[in-house]
Amino acid sequence: MPGAPGRAALGSAVLVGGLLLTGCGQGATGAVEASPAGGARVTTQDDGFHGTRMQQAQPRPDLTLPTTSGDLFDLGDRPEDEITLLFFGYTHCPDLCPTTMADLALARDMLAPEIRDRVQVVFVTEDPERDTPEALREWLDRFDPEFIGLIGGNEATAAALRELYLPESAQVADPSTAIVHPHEADEHAGEAHGQDGGGHSHGNYGVDHAGAVYAWGPGSRSIVYTGGTTPDQYAEDLTRLAAAD
Repeated sequence: MPGAPGRAALGSAVLVGGLLLTGCGQGATGAVEASPAGGARVTTQDDGFHGTRMQQAQPRPDLTLPTTSGDLFDLGDRPEDEITLLFFGYTHCPDLCPTTMADLALARDMLAPEIRDRVQVVFVTEDPERDTPEALREWLDRFDPEFIGLIGGNEATAAALRELYLPESAQVADPSTAIVHPHEADEHAGEAHGQDGGGHSHGNYGVDHAGAVYAWGPGSRSIVYTGGTTPDQYAEDLTRLAAAD
């Protein structure tokens, strides 16, 4: 969420297990429990990256999910020169998700074409009930049509989050932060009843989800961003990652 601690606030070493759970459902931020014994990934901040580079490379999780077009996307089997950015969220998120996607889209636009073509942003919805493939694709296209949307919110994504030492997502029935209904913004309908122009109820529950962006690049480099990163800073880091192969 805006105002979450940036890299400078992390100190010289932190545990990935201490990453934050966003308040998209509750309107607050809380620390998660430490990662399992022996599984901590110590991070450093003295190598010029704006994100926190993992001292011990964190592999891409073993995660295969359907895309918005129905194809299967294997996150663990990507081209060697690809720079992959991963974020878990949902389209009805009132703040962090649209802000993060907008920042990554701006960062990608700043890159030289030969680097931009190697950068793949992957958004995994943790709200498949509302985020149908069509709805998720429409939402992502507002930021960048090249972004890949995956349908998650299942045990596979829960396992991937554990593998990344991130908190599992949780539905919040009565969020204190107002839920954004994306289609309502376009159709100006259903504000009182949570319905779009077609009469579909969007529901007023929220989803608490991990607020971190993971990035993987050539040379077994992995970087995590926990908040406060600007599009310029993302672009600088992505350019550095591209030069590592």
